[in-house]
Amino acid sequence: MDILEIVKIGSIMIFGSIIQSSSGFGFGLFAVPLFLFMGFTLPETVIIVVIGSAVQKITAVSYLWKAADWKGQAPYMAVGLATLPLGVYCLYQVSFLSQPAIKQIIGALILLLLLLQWKRVIKSRERVAPAWGYIAGFFSGFLNGLANIGGPPLVLWILAHKWSNEKMRVTPIAFSIVFVPFQIFFMGLMFGSMLWPPLLKAVLLTPTVLLGSWIGLKIGEKISKEHLRVYMRLLLLFISLSAIVRPFF
Repeated sequence: MDILEIVKIGSIMIFGSIIQSSSGFGFGLFAVPLFLFMGFTLPETVIIVVIGSAVQKITAVSYLWKAADWKGQAPYMAVGLATLPLGVYCLYQVSFLSQPAIKQIIGALILLLLLLQWKRVIKSRERVAPAWGYIAGFFSGFLNGLANIGGPPLVLWILAHKWSNEKMRVTPIAFSIVFVPFQIFFMGLMFGSMLWPPLLKAVLLTPTVLLGSWIGLKIGEKISKEHLRVYMRLLLLFISLSAIVRPFF
């Protein structure tokens, strides 16, 4: 790696960690299109984001451990684990497309997920039917396998609950941290040794993730959830639109 590449990867990881630690999701939504812009293939991008975000998730879950409801959400996590291999298989199929096409697909997918979040398709209520949790787990597992962007389905489900700031932030992180070892295993089966170079780059730059996690956790304690998510959605909206229109120019 040259110095410029180190700076670029490290900067993306820091900001991705800040976003996810402060809000509970968004590392992959932020980082995936930017790594694609850098020239990484989709499988290389996903493994970098998986490793980088895993470090952030461990840090955040340790910090917010008491707010996590492992027992209550275990059935939904199990559904996500069942759909994770299907997502990795679709990642394998999509990886054969051209880079511009992949960028547009990921950009359009992120844009769709953002629009669903903005509209808050699932309305807030006193009691949320368990079926919504299973649906959220299903799509979260699939999207994590596809591009490590499984946060939005969970956020839609979480927004329907009247939970504390801490529980809202830790829940999507707790879900996805359970997915990580299985995701790495299935990606290893599909892509083999081609994943080692980007994986090593991600491991070497984990200190940037720790820095971003610390900053994001402090921000999450001070800024309102509403303001933080508006700012983050605007940024992700710009990134997704750039991914869609850039191949035309």
